[in-house]
Amino acid sequence: MAHTSRHTTAHSLNWSGYVKQGTGFTSVAGSWHVPTLKTTSPGYSSTWIGIDGATAGDQYLIQTGTEGDVVNGRAVYHAWWEVITPTDEAPETLFDTLAVHPGDSIRATVSEAKSGSWKMSLHDYTTKQTVSHTATFAGPGKSAEFIQEDTDVDGYISSAPDWQKVSFTGLRVNNARPALRAAEATNIVDSHGTQEDETSAPNSAGDGFTITWLASGTQTYVG
Repeated sequence: MAHTSRHTTAHSLNWSGYVKQGTGFTSVAGSWHVPTLKTTSPGYSSTWIGIDGATAGDQYLIQTGTEGDVVNGRAVYHAWWEVITPTDEAPETLFDTLAVHPGDSIRATVSEAKSGSWKMSLHDYTTKQTVSHTATFAGPGKSAEFIQEDTDVDGYISSAPDWQKVSFTGLRVNNARPALRAAEATNIVDSHGTQEDETSAPNSAGDGFTITWLASGTQTYVG
């Protein structure tokens, strides 16, 4: 999903989780259970992994994940993919054939299949279904992300629906453990200074962490 606030070492208007920065990133993978929303207040959130979009001046991003939204007092869940380039910030595309539910065990992968051709895939271990999409992508490969997000909808960063906790596990970058460091973590802090969640330190293997919801925060207009 389009990110309107770049990652910093401490906080972002809409991203929380971990970002690895470097060069030569050609694959990223991670697992989580779809968070269960515990609110009837409107809000949009997503859980995803991706490559690019976090370093200064990088206008590329390729990503896939799940979302949990509260619309008209009802929680809805979807699976999706998205590719962003400097000339195209089209909205996410749903994987209509994959119905996801709160608590489902998800494995997500983004990888370069061959030069310039990338595959985004989701496997639902709970329902034993897999979906994928292949697209052209020419990003620089300078960052890899594991993110819980307040979704940007029509120029507004959503307030955070209460998704309780989400744990990312089995994380991989270029088929290796990413060796996450606490300094690479970020939390969502809204434009009024309200911290909306808390990203934990990485586990001892450096390939997992947990994000805990704290507050809904305030919807923010970013244009």
